[in-house]
Amino acid sequence: MLERLKNKKAQKIIIVLLALFVTIALSIKLDIVKNSDVSEITAKTNHFVKLLFKLDYSIEKDIFKSLLIFSLLTMFFKKALFRNDIQKEGKKIFKIILSLLFSFFMVFGYSFYKINSWDMIFANTFQLFKAFIVFIGYYVLFRAIINYLFDILIPKIQMAEIKESTSKIYNFVFVKHSFIMPLIIILICWLPYLVAYYPGILGADQANQVKQFLGYDIPEWSASNSTKLIDENVKITNHHPVLHTIGIGLCAKLGMEIGNVNFGIFIFTLIQYVMLGIAFASIINFMKTLKIPNFLKIISLIIFALSPTIGVCSVQVNKDIIFASLMILFIIKLYKLIRNANKEKITLKKCASIIILGLFVSLFRNNGIYAVILSLPFLAIIDKLNRKQILISSATILIIYQLIMAVILPAFKIPNSGIREMLSVPFQQTARYVKEHEKDVTTEEKQAIDKVLKYDTLAERYDPLLSDPVKRDFNKDATSEDLVNYFKVWFGQFIKHPTTYIQATMNNVYGYFYPESNLRQYNYYMVNSIEDINEIEGFDYGYIDSLQSIRHFIKGVATIITKLPGISWTMNIALNVWLIMIIFVYLIYSKRFKYIIYLLPAVSIILVCLLSPVNAAYRYSISFIFANTLTIAIFIDILKQTKINTKGICEKNEK
Repeated sequence: MLERLKNKKAQKIIIVLLALFVTIALSIKLDIVKNSDVSEITAKTNHFVKLLFKLDYSIEKDIFKSLLIFSLLTMFFKKALFRNDIQKEGKKIFKIILSLLFSFFMVFGYSFYKINSWDMIFANTFQLFKAFIVFIGYYVLFRAIINYLFDILIPKIQMAEIKESTSKIYNFVFVKHSFIMPLIIILICWLPYLVAYYPGILGADQANQVKQFLGYDIPEWSASNSTKLIDENVKITNHHPVLHTIGIGLCAKLGMEIGNVNFGIFIFTLIQYVMLGIAFASIINFMKTLKIPNFLKIISLIIFALSPTIGVCSVQVNKDIIFASLMILFIIKLYKLIRNANKEKITLKKCASIIILGLFVSLFRNNGIYAVILSLPFLAIIDKLNRKQILISSATILIIYQLIMAVILPAFKIPNSGIREMLSVPFQQTARYVKEHEKDVTTEEKQAIDKVLKYDTLAERYDPLLSDPVKRDFNKDATSEDLVNYFKVWFGQFIKHPTTYIQATMNNVYGYFYPESNLRQYNYYMVNSIEDINEIEGFDYGYIDSLQSIRHFIKGVATIITKLPGISWTMNIALNVWLIMIIFVYLIYSKRFKYIIYLLPAVSIILVCLLSPVNAAYRYSISFIFANTLTIAIFIDILKQTKINTKGICEKNEK
């Protein structure tokens, strides 16, 4: 509608009014206002005046800040709002959908972040009115931002010429030695973390993996104890990937054999440390191949080398770090195949590399197989020349994976991950239902729930952000009939109170879409049950005491950086999800459909996160967060390879 308005004076007036409206909307606090919060409200105050007082209470009064926002918005809206799309009118629906989604995330995310429900929106008519104003304000803002991205910034990137640098230092690092030099710089910059956290940050789950490998029982409360053992003498399960458990266990045992368990843990930490460095160096090297602008290579290296979050992750003994490294290499491999689709034959050697990399991605995280099977088959659709090779490679990965899961692991008496790990969503819904509507639960329903989840303490165990306390008392001996009866109750309760189920799910996922949440920062400390693991004979895990002040300094710096502009944006879970959403939608918007395939591994991980037990779990998200500059670099390369004609059709760039 705004694009059709041709009168310049009318445009200026509307721009000023919209800038003023958005400034007001952004200054409104959605927090619920009670009569007692406003001193001016008395028993004699009439309803309309109460609303005015509450509205005044809800608006933040910061003249300088609001004036600055208004001025910037006025200038920005003048550039971004009144534009005629290159695409057909129907294409605007993609901009509208993105703007609506981001506005929804901001409004509902704030409410759940503050009070674990959507009551800030639906508590009463006044709250709904405020939420509507804020929502519209965000919509106008995001519509302008997306207009700017789609119609101004992205076309500029597409048309920009890549200039070769004359700097000797730049050419030495990013051209002549584009892999080894970034790798050396990254590993050197991470050295303080390697020293301060020697022998490596061993989390509770990883401590239990070591205990399982060595044949020790693990605590009942541990999620690792959720799987029913096949043989009581074999403690290892596939709750955590077996390859990872064996890797940590072997290194720990080696350390015990030489009389220094810390050195054994350090060996595994060092392997992971180098792997992550190789993955990041591979991104820089791949950028050279793609002829990406110099500034992005420099920024990427700065982020990789200097981000405290990445530095700490490099020494966090965790399956997710290795998985993130493998995912980066897999995305690079995948995009190379997309880029060369129908151009050259895939050799037997390349097929072997696809299979090996795909298997490692699948085996180092239990949901890694989805990243493979949701991307490679689509590649077979677009690459007719290599369809047979790709399908054979995909089938080989899947067959070997299934053989390992269904034949090899059981043969070694190693059980697969328990069913409870797939039921976080319904379990959280049931727990919230019991907490909020216990009077509506019948005796028969209680009995059905109790056979799967311990009913008596279910309401007390409910944590809106974490399903582990609820799943902790899952009955491992529950039969198929018990589960069927539970789901009958689950469905019946959904029919009675559907909004409770919706809120339970939103409460467990909003952190992946709301940038301000930052619910769970990465773990900077060691195992939280160190006394428990050190009960193992010959085990003496721990940090170097004299370096404690350095560890506190690192944590302090890292915590501050998460609150400052810059690197903190690149490490934010929700902003990285938004980045993927924007690129995904733009590729549809511009009809570059085949390139969507390179985003599918990240999309698969995001979908898994939404079904995971933890809201905004950082370690679950690092596989797409650490690949963000790679995602952007590939997107730039796509823009350089293709152009958009006046009909909105994607064509090969003739340059």
